[in-house]
Amino acid sequence: MKIVNEIPLSVLKEQRENQENIPLSLDALGLALVQEKLDHAQTKELVTTIGQQLVKANLRLAALEGGTV
Repeated sequence: MKIVNEIPLSVLKEQRENQENIPLSLDALGLALVQEKLDHAQTKELVTTIGQQLVKANLRLAALEGGTV
């Protein structure tokens, strides 16, 4: 009987453990991506709100100065 697989058992065990760790890493990466997307959406909303407030302030200032709107 000839041995088909000549890779030592310890190496196979290590390879299997490395493969089992991959999904955990992908899950963590996925969660980090979701968090980044949420942070980006919040930042985008904040910038929009600040922009709207700036426009309102400029319109009020123009009205107080008697300028045209």
